Amino acid sequence: MSSANNFSLFYEKELKHLLTPLEEDRKKIRKYGASGFFFLGAAILLFIISAASHNSFAAVFASILLLAALILLIVFGNKKKSFAAGFKETIVRKIIHFIDPSLSYSPRLSISKTDYLNSGLFVEQPDRYSGDDYIEGTHEKTFFCFSELHSERKVSSGKSTHWETIFRGLFFIADFNKNFSGRTYVWSERNPQINFLTKIFSSFAWNLEKVKLESVEFEKRFIVYSSDQVEARYILTPSFMERIVRLQQMMGEGTSLSFVNTNIHVAVPIRDELFEPAIFSANDHNRLGDFYNTINIVFDIIDELKLNQRLWNKE
Repeated sequence: MSSANNFSLFYEKELKHLLTPLEEDRKKIRKYGASGFFFLGAAILLFIISAASHNSFAAVFASILLLAALILLIVFGNKKKSFAAGFKETIVRKIIHFIDPSLSYSPRLSISKTDYLNSGLFVEQPDRYSGDDYIEGTHEKTFFCFSELHSERKVSSGKSTHWETIFRGLFFIADFNKNFSGRTYVWSERNPQINFLTKIFSSFAWNLEKVKLESVEFEKRFIVYSSDQVEARYILTPSFMERIVRLQQMMGEGTSLSFVNTNIHVAVPIRDELFEPAIFSANDHNRLGDFYNTINIVFDIIDELKLNQRLWNKE
């Protein structure tokens, strides 16, 4: 894995000259978007004026502007999608291979819905599921994979329907080097599903029990359920709980984990799209540095939790 201190040099030597033609394309695409949104705003304003003044000419002109806006925004969307695909192949793939040439990158793939559900971190079946930017590899002894995910529920109220996010962010899976006989879930206390989950667990639908642990700091941040109390305490040793606390401090308060089969799953909520190029601002050193730091998050997870030390052996 490459040192962060070398990224600036890598940017100057390997990326900067590649960004020049991409920036020219980005500015052209930006014009389509800016024009489309401007015409859309103008059309809405004219529709309001025509409704207030009963001016048929304003209504006709507003319709023409609306049609132009829709055409421009469709072109903008298509060009933006094409630009993002080329950017990922040209820039993001190069950054990933700079970090570790052995990493595999599939921009259009993601962690499967089956693996997402098997993690148990989000028990609600999503009505809409998407993701991209799948990366997998081995860090020293530990195999891992991760991608961006976005799962949503469909909410209907009367005649209106809208979508609510269940999870959006980075979803990480790694080999824990232990065959778990039970299932252990470490949810953030700020996880919005806790109230819903508590109702399920009270009925013992999942055969889970709340695990009481001795770390005051850990229990302030997390709520733990497991199908095997002994195994949960075997996993969550005092030193391991300290590392999970530090991990949450690094990744954010919404970070949650689970231990199922032989894997550890980590969900890190992130609102922004992880590797999407900007359209209305420059893709400069700072933005590419964010991509670099995002990829390194997975190495931080592995190192912080000391997964490479093989503290447990598979049975």
